Amino acid sequence: MQSSGYGRWAVGMLAALGLHMMAASAHAQARYPDRTIQMIVPYAAGGTTDLAGRIVAKELGERLGQSVVVENRVGASGSLGVGQALRSPPDGYSMAVSGVSPTMLQHLLGRNLPYDPLKDLKAVGYLGSSGMVFITRKDSNFKTLRQVIDAAKAKSGAITFGSAGVTSPGHLAAEYLSSMASIKMTHVPYAGDSALMVDLMSGRLDIASVGIASVFPMLENGDVLGLGLTSRERLPTLPNLPTVAEAAGLPTYEADIWNLLVLPASTPAEIVNKLNTTVSQMMSEKKVQASLLSLGFTGRPMSLTEIESFITVERDKWGRVLREANIRID
Repeated sequence: MQSSGYGRWAVGMLAALGLHMMAASAHAQARYPDRTIQMIVPYAAGGTTDLAGRIVAKELGERLGQSVVVENRVGASGSLGVGQALRSPPDGYSMAVSGVSPTMLQHLLGRNLPYDPLKDLKAVGYLGSSGMVFITRKDSNFKTLRQVIDAAKAKSGAITFGSAGVTSPGHLAAEYLSSMASIKMTHVPYAGDSALMVDLMSGRLDIASVGIASVFPMLENGDVLGLGLTSRERLPTLPNLPTVAEAAGLPTYEADIWNLLVLPASTPAEIVNKLNTTVSQMMSEKKVQASLLSLGFTGRPMSLTEIESFITVERDKWGRVLREANIRID
């Protein structure tokens, strides 16, 4: 009888403890956030993604009433920093800015990651996209993207294009163009944009595919010729630069780089919803949109459902491009 009484007491204590823990957890979520939040930017300080991340951190912090501190954690094409955030406690106090590479490309390429983006990652905010641009030197024989495509059709592999490396956004944007236009161009990979631009300007490359922010002043000044922007719409700041869809006659072409705000997948729904609502409100404000546009990013609010659909579409697209171009890891 004594043993039975003790058993009932133990069960009661465990139940009470469970209820207490649940209540404490619910209370913590209701008070979220009540301390500083860490935002990991997995790229070097001073780059466009870092600068965009700092804009987001400042605006997000003002709306949440807590400081959002940016930490740069560089390495492994962004997956090192994203992995650190996803291995953190799922309490909303550690998040990361994640682009196309750590969100899906590395996984699609079969690289060994410290996380599974399909299981461990929850995207709570869309932070905007930025187009790449196909460019050539201003005295090139090619004045339009259509002329480049026609030349590539006439002689397979004759047109050379440079990018900032194998599986870089510029490389994949060009492979996507090749796939849609049914052409074959020769890829010349570089370790970055600097050496690429030297070879382009000297005539050793026919065209290059680079981030719009890296050549914006050169496009404005007419130092290089813009052949096509990979975004769906023209940039208000460069209204005379056509999109690839327009210039190549490929209405569905779109190949942007983009950023998402991501958390561990097991983060409580209350925190996920609060962050999504806050980011969406932030991205709908003209002041924030203007700040991001100054870096070449265009943003808009997205619900959680819209973000999930966006990731699915992007993953399917880039998976197809990788397969068709037979791009593999070294």
